[in-house]
Amino acid sequence: MGRASLPVRVFIGLALAVVPALLVGVGADLLSRTLLSSLNAGLVAVGLLLLSLGWCVILAVVYVRSLASEASGMVTLARRGEFTEAAERRATPSAVGQLATALEERNSQVAALAAETKSAPITGNPREVAAHIVRSARRLTGDPTWSLAVVRSNAPELLPPGVYHADVSDAVGEIGESERWASTAQVSEDPRGGAHKIEGPWGAFLALDVTGGDDLVAILTAPWEGRPEPSAAERDLLSLLGQHAGTQLEHALLYATVRQQAESLDRMASVQSDFLRGVSHDLQTPLTSIRALAAELQAAPGIDETARADLDVISHQADRLRRMVAQLLVVSRLEAGVLMPRQEILAVRPLIERTWRAFRADRPFTLDTSGTPQLAVADSDRLEQVLWALLDNAAKYSHPRAPIAVRVRPARADEMEIRITDAGTGMDPASLGRAFEQFYRSDRARQMVPDGSGVGLYAARGLVEAMGGRIAIESTLGRGTTVTLVLPAERADAEVERSTPASG
Repeated sequence: MGRASLPVRVFIGLALAVVPALLVGVGADLLSRTLLSSLNAGLVAVGLLLLSLGWCVILAVVYVRSLASEASGMVTLARRGEFTEAAERRATPSAVGQLATALEERNSQVAALAAETKSAPITGNPREVAAHIVRSARRLTGDPTWSLAVVRSNAPELLPPGVYHADVSDAVGEIGESERWASTAQVSEDPRGGAHKIEGPWGAFLALDVTGGDDLVAILTAPWEGRPEPSAAERDLLSLLGQHAGTQLEHALLYATVRQQAESLDRMASVQSDFLRGVSHDLQTPLTSIRALAAELQAAPGIDETARADLDVISHQADRLRRMVAQLLVVSRLEAGVLMPRQEILAVRPLIERTWRAFRADRPFTLDTSGTPQLAVADSDRLEQVLWALLDNAAKYSHPRAPIAVRVRPARADEMEIRITDAGTGMDPASLGRAFEQFYRSDRARQMVPDGSGVGLYAARGLVEAMGGRIAIESTLGRGTTVTLVLPAERADAEVERSTPASG
């Protein structure tokens, strides 16, 4: 059992001092009445007092020694505790300070790594990114011996294999045997990855994997002869450096590849536009000559009906070709951004009728202009081109006797709606989604009309939008198509006060 506590021992001491004295007093009183009755009562009392005092003295000596020993132990423990506490106060700040310093240094390195990653020039030349990675490794570690070895590249024209240094102007070194060996050497199976010290016939190296993809193999290396292997914390930091470096290289190569493809597409589009513009201008002159000569021959006397009919076909087809050439010119001007339609106030019914007559199509045609009379605010020549392209599509992609209907009605007080509906073959959802793409023609359209150009709807949308309007298509495969034009307009009675069309 453990030793009793101090209060208990004090209580026991008092009991031992008082109880025996009481017992002796009671016993003496009984004896003085019987056996010691002959003795003087005063003497008996003095004897009892002396006996009690002696007992108390004995107990006091024993307890004082015991308490003194314990008090001495407590003082010693107190002094030891004070020393230990003071030592801890002196030692604790040192340990915490070291830990705080290490954490602060680690946070500073991570922040520096984040800043280096953010400043990587991934939108520039991939070689600049390679040099940036080397500079980042040198700044983060304070070691100027790091270099980046690109062993295999998936885009050698952008990032050729070689050894890269911190300055992008430095020549790219050749991959040596030491770099190849370091890139294929076995490293420790540490799940955290990071840098690994590798020793071989060329000495010791610290190798850091910077692979950015399956087809890109690169490593950061630094001579490490005589140096200790990096700590776990250093390897974790270098592992982050390697991951960020691989991402930077991958993004730089991807960005450069996309930029090359975009530049190639721009060149192709420019060549295509130049070709269209040149061909269109070269075709205009002979078509104009054919049309003029056919008209001249038709007016000459002595031409029989058969020849006159042939000349009429020639004139008609020349007009169609002239309109197609005009479409190509519109496309080239739209892409160049130089198309500036005029703004005129015009009635659309006569324009629609004239355009339809130019087709000479032998099929039912209806034109409905019900509703509040309106005048369109548009360029008459450009609107005629749009109507010709839409009516031409309606005629080409429907059966020979299928009807075509045009309806003109107000959309709003300041807008007019023109709906052209056919009962043709229609379009499936995929073709409908690409109907306004330049040069797009579905397989079904190619089968029905092999000689189409694929620019009619594209040019029509560009012209309508240039005139401040909009265009939409609704179509169901096998049931026909409806094209809706919405153009700026105003009430027809507002034109009465005008003397000349507005121009712009």
